[in-house]
Amino acid sequence: MGYFKTHKIDADTYYITEPLGVGAYLFLGNDRALLSDTGYGYMDIGKPVARITDMPPIVMNTHGHADHAGGDTRFKEIYIHPADAPLLDPNRQKEQRDLLFGYAKKVYPFLTPILFFLELRRTEKYKPVVKALDDGHLFDLGGRVLESIHFPGHTPGSVILADRRTKTLYAGDAVNHGLFLFFPDSPTLREYAAALRKLARLQGFERIRVSHGLTEFPFGFIEYYADFLERATLEKSERTDIPNGATPVLKYTEPGEAYGVSEISALFTEGSLAG
Repeated sequence: MGYFKTHKIDADTYYITEPLGVGAYLFLGNDRALLSDTGYGYMDIGKPVARITDMPPIVMNTHGHADHAGGDTRFKEIYIHPADAPLLDPNRQKEQRDLLFGYAKKVYPFLTPILFFLELRRTEKYKPVVKALDDGHLFDLGGRVLESIHFPGHTPGSVILADRRTKTLYAGDAVNHGLFLFFPDSPTLREYAAALRKLARLQGFERIRVSHGLTEFPFGFIEYYADFLERATLEKSERTDIPNGATPVLKYTEPGEAYGVSEISALFTEGSLAG
C-alpha cells in the first residue's frame, strides 16, 4: 500500500493525499502542469505526479506551513507569497511539525513511533529557488489559466487559486470547515469574517475545494462561514489541547451535516474575539 493516494477530480485535476491528513492539487494544461503544495516532505510527492504526467510541474505553496511546504526541497524552484517566505526556514518548519505532531501524539499516542520514524528519514534534495507569488499572478498552463488571490489570515501570505474554467476556488487552508486562527499574526474573527464577505462577492464561481479533505463546498459556504465566525463567543467556546505557548486556544463548533462534514469549527485565542 503506497504512502500517497491519488484522487481524480476531473480530466485535468488530481488531488494527492498522504496519511497525515493533508493533500496537494495537480493541475494539467495543454503545455504545463502546476502542483499546488508539497505536503510534509517525508516521501517524494514528485513520484505520484510523474505517474500522472510527464510534464515537470511548476510548484507553488498556498502558504508556508510545514504540512503544505515540507516537500519543497524535492524541487528546484517554488512559488510562494513573499509574506510567507520566512516560514520556509528549516528551523521554523521543524517548529511547526513539532507543534502539529505534539497535538497528534496526545490525541493518537500510537502515532508516536511512526512520526519518529518519518522524521528520521527526512531528506532534502534541493535548496529551492524561491519565486514571488504575488496577488493576481497568472499561471498559464496552456488552455487553462489559474490566478492567485492573496488572502491573508491563516498566514500572512496565504493564497487561493482561482480556476475560472471549472468555476472553482482552490482555497488551501484560507477557507475550510475548520480554520486555525490562533497564530500571533492572525486577524480577529470579525476581521476575517469581513474578508470572507469580500471574497464572497467574486463572480463566476460555484464551488470551493480545500487542502484537508475531498469534500467540495458550494461557493455560498464562504458567506456561511463568515456568519459562523460572527456567532462565536467566549461562552460558547471550549479550551483545546493544541499547544500555543502560554496562550490558551479556544474552539467554537456547530454541526456541519449540511456541508457533508460532521462539524464546522474555528480555533482561536481569546484576543481574537476583540472588535
